Amino acid sequence: MLSPRLPDNETERLALLRALDLLDRPPDPAIDRITRTAARLFDVPVSLVTLVDANRQWFLSRVGMERPETPREHSMCGHAILEHEAMVVRDALQDVRFHDNPLVTGAPHIRFYAGRPLRSRQGLVLGTLCLIDRVPREFSERDRAALDDLADMVEASLHAREDAVDAARVRANLQRSEMLFARTVTHAAVGIALARPDGQLIEMNQRFCDIVGQSRPRLLQHDIKEFVHPDDVDAGTQMMRRVIDGQADALDLEVRFVHPDGHAVWTQVGASVLADEQGRPETLVAVLTDIDAGKRAQRELEALQRSLEQRIAERTAELNAVVRQLREEKERFEDTLRTVSDAFVEVDADERIVTWNRAAEQIFGWPRDEALGRKLSETIVPPAMRARHQRGFDRFMAGEPGSGELMGHRMELAGLRRDGTEFPLELTLGSTRNDGHLRVNAFLHDISRRKADELAVKETAAQLKTITDNAPAMIAFVGRDLRYRFHNRAYTDWFGVATGSLVGTEIRAFWGEQTFASLKPALDRVLAGYDTTIEYQLPSLNGPMWFYATLVPHVEDNGQITGFYLLAQDVTERKQLYERIEHEALHDALTGLPNRRALIRHLDEAMARTRRRGRPLALLFMDLDGFKHMNDTLGHDFGDAVLHRFAEILRAAVRETDFVARLAGDEFVILLEDLDPDEDRAQRAGTVVLDRLAADQEIQGVAVRLSTSIGVALYDGQDVETPQEVLRRADAAMYRAKAAGRRCMSH
Repeated sequence: MLSPRLPDNETERLALLRALDLLDRPPDPAIDRITRTAARLFDVPVSLVTLVDANRQWFLSRVGMERPETPREHSMCGHAILEHEAMVVRDALQDVRFHDNPLVTGAPHIRFYAGRPLRSRQGLVLGTLCLIDRVPREFSERDRAALDDLADMVEASLHAREDAVDAARVRANLQRSEMLFARTVTHAAVGIALARPDGQLIEMNQRFCDIVGQSRPRLLQHDIKEFVHPDDVDAGTQMMRRVIDGQADALDLEVRFVHPDGHAVWTQVGASVLADEQGRPETLVAVLTDIDAGKRAQRELEALQRSLEQRIAERTAELNAVVRQLREEKERFEDTLRTVSDAFVEVDADERIVTWNRAAEQIFGWPRDEALGRKLSETIVPPAMRARHQRGFDRFMAGEPGSGELMGHRMELAGLRRDGTEFPLELTLGSTRNDGHLRVNAFLHDISRRKADELAVKETAAQLKTITDNAPAMIAFVGRDLRYRFHNRAYTDWFGVATGSLVGTEIRAFWGEQTFASLKPALDRVLAGYDTTIEYQLPSLNGPMWFYATLVPHVEDNGQITGFYLLAQDVTERKQLYERIEHEALHDALTGLPNRRALIRHLDEAMARTRRRGRPLALLFMDLDGFKHMNDTLGHDFGDAVLHRFAEILRAAVRETDFVARLAGDEFVILLEDLDPDEDRAQRAGTVVLDRLAADQEIQGVAVRLSTSIGVALYDGQDVETPQEVLRRADAAMYRAKAAGRRCMSH
């Protein structure tokens, strides 16, 4: 006995078998009918639909076999799945592979075997439809064809199971993508909300509630305008109305919200409208950014800048005044120094502190009485910087060339508090002469808070990168020059692009010339300031992938568009599923021909071409004479075989460019376009069909002679008709042909 070898694709084959969950399942009535039909048709005691598992062959359907499975090493089907066509063993005792097989020498005493492999949509062999007899027998070509027909029916059932599993996987992937998107919105650093066109909120994330300072139930129960600062309500309402009316693409303005405790918070509000299928505003998407801290810092810096500029101007003007004015200015200046938030320190030629204001006490921790007279380097300069500081001070006091370059300029360096802690500060140096003595002074500003804010911004950027790298989509920013400025890790996962390696690369080079040319209008639109969506295909590490992308322009405060953001989601499986569903919706499952829906669509387009070109078309309507009698007396399976044969004859009788469709039952049509008025091609095509049907046919071992009645409707584009009206004319002509004696044509 020779055990069957394993197929080259055994791993993929077993993986698909388990994914379809076909093993150890209850019987399938549809497949059982095919198995019973096979047993009756070939008059064999045993008929099986087998699935070849790793160590066994399991019977998905069985007739004449008691046990549900047998070892794979004993199975003849294990050999049959290695064949391209049906494997036939006429006498197992004479076959070197099986003469001593336990299933041959013992029950069920196999002598004859015929097994046709069953393939998945991917071409992987899952098992066989096999016939078993206990006596040797012959197997003709007609028997092979019949076995192939029955095996095709089993394959169709298995393919339907594959389609269902694929559809379930697509739905699961879509649900997972929606869950990841919802989590991203929930944990976003900005507030995100959805509202109706009248402004009533319908959903928002927690960050939105935190910024506005209201609970989610309260926001859902009240108009959002109730929480807006009164001075900002009109401007916000007008801007929102412009967006809803289509006068502006998006809302972008600063708005203050009033918290329950009465304080106002500055926010940056961005919003855009989602329209329904009729283009009417349906949902308002709002993004809320907290800019209150920045606003406060900006106001404080502007006030301080104005104050310092004013003081410097006053001091410069009054230095040339009389001694009394100088004294008064000095007193006022000292009063100012006591109140400003920046430390002011002045040292003499020996680098000893002579001026130390209240802010210096607070920033550095040294009381004024203790600070005066101390060397500056030993008081506020960190030890590692003291030598360098002393060299610079000595050079300036000596008047060396270039030593005064830092005067009047702001710089950042480290300062030292009394408790020994170092911190960042901003320094502006100056110098004055008093009674001929040179003094150096400095304004020092504690920038610890600003540095902490900068660090927070960097951390936020890192968090944003983590989010984008883990998002199930391609995310990128493309500059106005159409070069990448940023891209996330999806480019690495899908295309093998190294992290950051696309930065500076033209999008044309990544997309390819053909894709770039087709999407260039969309790029022009987004760079003109409009949100845009596109669908395109790119080659990836795993083969071609389809993407659905949203392009959002980036607009600076001055209105300039500097580039756009790209968010592209993988829709490959959904695209393939839609194409398969579309094909199945437009084709007849039995014959594979286009169905009525496809015919109406194709006929409508063909009639439009006839009106444009002035070239007529012809529609041939036919059904099989006596089909109901054959179907009722010989069975529906036989009737299906007749319809399948009729479809093959029709396809072979016309050109590849002609259109053949099955309407319903035994009704078929042929559509001929671009007819020459001087040639009766419709008559010629109908004659070919009638002649080919006149020949004797053998279907499932039964000799039959088929015939049809043909009705012809011509359309020259001169009359206003619908496809349904042309179809009715052809139908009426067919009934005239039947009335004339059948097996003929009528116009």
